[in-house]
Amino acid sequence: MKSFSCLILGLYFLVPRAGFTQDLRLPRDAEKLMLRAQNFWAAVVSRQRLQALEFVLPEKKELYVSGNAPPIVKAKVIGIDLTSDINRAAIRVSVEALTPGAGPAGWTITDDWVWRRGNWYLEVANPGDIFPKSGPATTVDVKKVQEEIKKTFEILQDPVDLGTLIQGDYSKFEVPIKYTGTAPISLELGLPNPIIDLDYESSFKITSGSTNLVLLVDATDWEGAFNLPLPLKIQSQGATLERTLVVKGSVFAPFTFRQSPPDRPLKAGDQFSVFMRNNTSQEVGIRSLSVDGKAMIQKEPKKLPPGQEVEVVLKLKPDDIPDKLYLGLETPIEGRDRFTYRLQNVRRQ
Repeated sequence: MKSFSCLILGLYFLVPRAGFTQDLRLPRDAEKLMLRAQNFWAAVVSRQRLQALEFVLPEKKELYVSGNAPPIVKAKVIGIDLTSDINRAAIRVSVEALTPGAGPAGWTITDDWVWRRGNWYLEVANPGDIFPKSGPATTVDVKKVQEEIKKTFEILQDPVDLGTLIQGDYSKFEVPIKYTGTAPISLELGLPNPIIDLDYESSFKITSGSTNLVLLVDATDWEGAFNLPLPLKIQSQGATLERTLVVKGSVFAPFTFRQSPPDRPLKAGDQFSVFMRNNTSQEVGIRSLSVDGKAMIQKEPKKLPPGQEVEVVLKLKPDDIPDKLYLGLETPIEGRDRFTYRLQNVRRQ
C-alpha cells in the first residue's frame, strides 16, 4: 500500500486540463480511482469485455460495446489531470494498438472518470474517436474482395456445441477453419455477446497457415441452455463480409442466488437478504462469506443442504456500498470451492 500511495502522490504533480487559474483539487479517494483505471485497462488488454463493463457508467455501457476501436495490446496509466471538481478526474493512458496492415502504434489518450454512488466510473466517449485517423484508404473492388473471401474462407464446424459448462467458469474453445486466400483477413464480432468473445490472437490476422479460431467463453452471468447466433465481420483490404456462426450449449449453476428486495434504494442501517440455493445432491459446509467488509453480515448460515435454500442477511454500512458476495466452501463442488454473486442494484436513497 505504501508504494501505491507514493505512486499516487507522484501523479498529482501533473499539468491540469484547464489551466493554472482555476481552483484545482485532488479527486476524492484517488487510490481507488487509480486502481479502477488500471483494472479497467487490464481487462481491455486481456479482451475481458464483460469485466471491463463493470467500470463503465451504466448509461455509457451501450456506447462502449458498440465502439469499433482497434484492438489494444498494451495500456499503462501514466497520470491524472486535475480538475476543479473532486468528483471528476481525467486519467491519461499510454496505449499501443494494432491496425490491419500496419505495425504497432502508440498514443496517449485521456479518460474521463466520474464519482458516483461511492465509486469511480468511466464516462466513456466513442472508442473509435480516441485514436488518430489514418489517411485515405486505397480504392479496392469491394465486391471482388467479398467474393474472394466467400470462396477461400470456411468455418469447418457450424454449429459449435460447447456441451455443459459450469457457471463461473472461463474457458477457451477451438473452432476449426480453412483459409486458402493470399491476403490476410481478420474477424471480429458483429454484436456484443453475453457469453462469447473472440480471442484476439487467433482472429486478428488469419492467413493460409491458420487452422482455428478460439472462442473465449465466460459463463459467469448465464444459467441454462443457450443457442446463440454469433454474427461475425470478416474484413480484408477495406472490404467486410458478414457471416453467422451458431454456438450452443448449457450452463449448470451449482448454486443460484436471489436477492430480497431485488431493487430498492437503501440507507445506512437497512437490511436486505441474499438467498443461496444448492442445486446439487451434495451437502456442503460454508467456509466463508464475504462482501469485502462493505456491509455487516447479520445472519450467516453454516451449511448448504442439497436442493435447499438458505438466507444471508446483510446490513448496509454508512459509507460503503457492497457490490459482490463471495461464497467459500469447505468441499469443492464441480472442481470449485469459491463462488461469486454480483449484488443487484444496491444503492443509497
